[in-house]
Amino acid sequence: MKKQANGWKTGALILLCAAMTACAGGKDKGGAGGTPAAVGSETEKSNGKTVVTMSVLTKDRFLAEAEQKFEAAHPDIDIVIDELVPMDTSEVGGKMVMRQGGGGESEKEKQDAEKYANNVNTAIMSGNAADIISVENLPFDKYAEKGLLADWNALAEKDGSFRKSDYYENIFKGLSKGDGWYGIPVSFTLDVMLGNAELLKQNQLDDKTWTWDQFVDLLDKTKTEGKYGLAAISPESLLGYLVGSVYGQVVKNDGKSWTFDADAFEAYLEKIKKLYDTGMATSEMMGPDTANFNQMNMNSPMDVVLMPQMGDKSRAMLRPPGIGQDEGIPFKSGRVLGLNAKSKAQDAAWSFVKFLLSEEMQSSMSLMQFPVNQAALQNKLVETKNMLEGKGGGGGIQIRNKDGTTLQPKLSDEDITRVVNLMPSVSKYSNQNPKVLAMIAEESAAYFSGSKSADAVAKSLASRIGTYLNE
Repeated sequence: MKKQANGWKTGALILLCAAMTACAGGKDKGGAGGTPAAVGSETEKSNGKTVVTMSVLTKDRFLAEAEQKFEAAHPDIDIVIDELVPMDTSEVGGKMVMRQGGGGESEKEKQDAEKYANNVNTAIMSGNAADIISVENLPFDKYAEKGLLADWNALAEKDGSFRKSDYYENIFKGLSKGDGWYGIPVSFTLDVMLGNAELLKQNQLDDKTWTWDQFVDLLDKTKTEGKYGLAAISPESLLGYLVGSVYGQVVKNDGKSWTFDADAFEAYLEKIKKLYDTGMATSEMMGPDTANFNQMNMNSPMDVVLMPQMGDKSRAMLRPPGIGQDEGIPFKSGRVLGLNAKSKAQDAAWSFVKFLLSEEMQSSMSLMQFPVNQAALQNKLVETKNMLEGKGGGGGIQIRNKDGTTLQPKLSDEDITRVVNLMPSVSKYSNQNPKVLAMIAEESAAYFSGSKSADAVAKSLASRIGTYLNE
């Protein structure tokens, strides 16, 4: 029976594909986000087993599957995963969801992330943090500077069975701090734009090096009646997107201290407001035929394959504007792992993390984002090709367009090569310091609501961020 899905809805595109979210069981040992068990000799052994504790915001199916398989292969190690928010599958059920950017996080998601950060901060500062800490929502660079996180290199380099060359080292380097490796991304997503590449070509622009000033000028120059330059993203979300792409230009370090460039930030604030005030941008959900550009989170290899096959064929995957230099395709990671410097189970913790990075686990259907393991990406693309063709049961996938027509997406060998060849260009980690980004979002909301001037917001942020980063 063919699986069908509604076509382009600018809020979300749902593919009925239950196989891609195969559930893996696992025992529930964590609490509901309480302080993890203290790391020390008392907790290192339990019933003769080495205990490895792990703190995460949410324990997903991938972690549950890995825990189960790893413990079966290592009966002398007990993995204890403590999560703050249990995974909610009630909304998506057996469906895979590809989301267009612009909606941002819900208020509850922001509150959960903040609560998790506070819990982990209290635990790590008091010496009671878990062995492995999920740090994608945390300022792990500050923890590393204070010596609270261990350098994974110390364990990886003495492990003869681990070769960084088996992975996308550019992704690893994107989260490295100097020679230190304090955060290991288990997977990643791409921060891109879908847009009219012909417009760039006509205006002698290259998406590898274009700037936000050039982007705003392009939207102004190509503004037409009934078509937006940029759609389906709020001013606040666009600001966060922009800051992520020019972070080093706004938040600066001279080797001694951190400063926030209030003047540069104020100019960006005003540019964004101009886009919405003049009708060049809208937060309204629009289809690809009503806007020249849309911000997009490519969450999986399937996204890269399917998105160009839908809607306006002139739309291509572009890098977002930046600082005028080729910094690579921006990416984020839904799971970055840090190692507690005080952990007494570091070798066992490394064994588990190495298993998460293995071809076996990275190829699992429960890993919904791009794998960092090169062989696993190839496996996933071949698996996707077979699924789209209906091999192994079912009749493939159909996408229903707004006009009632249907599309049967395909994945050719050339498409697979194109996606694989794209990966070495992914190198710029755009999540940066989540605490700084949260401050920017909080303060700038007052500007967009009209209750504060751009100058007042910029000055307040310069004070807050400077104090926070230099404390």
